[in-house]
Amino acid sequence: MTHQVQAPAHQRRRRRSLGDEGRGWLLFSAMMFFASSAVNAIYGVTALVKDSHFQADELLFGNLSLWGAIYLCFAAAALLAAFLILFNKALGSVLGVGLALLHGTLALLSIGAYPVWSVLMLVIDGLIIYGLTVHGFELAE
Repeated sequence: MTHQVQAPAHQRRRRRSLGDEGRGWLLFSAMMFFASSAVNAIYGVTALVKDSHFQADELLFGNLSLWGAIYLCFAAAALLAAFLILFNKALGSVLGVGLALLHGTLALLSIGAYPVWSVLMLVIDGLIIYGLTVHGFELAE
């Protein structure tokens, strides 16, 4: 006859509450990626369709069509990351951390032009990275 050793009740409750907290962080990260995906898709379509909305002479490189395609690719990657995170896939956490790091780098590059917005984006990116690195892999399948 084998004996199964169970953790004491207070440890089981603690483990479950950490899982609930982790789910909250993952839900926050997924919702931020859904919002990012929507905004990037709008920017991408606008850059492709309505050239007068953006000032093409202030682009770092390329033309509006190239930037429209880049925004649409970021939208697709953010949407994929959001769904993978919601379905508790480890790849979603990896993709999400990579996208948040890339976005944070871009926010640092634009801090001179948009200081308040850039700092706000850096804080959100930091929260996303924290949520995905601390809790993203403990609940992953």
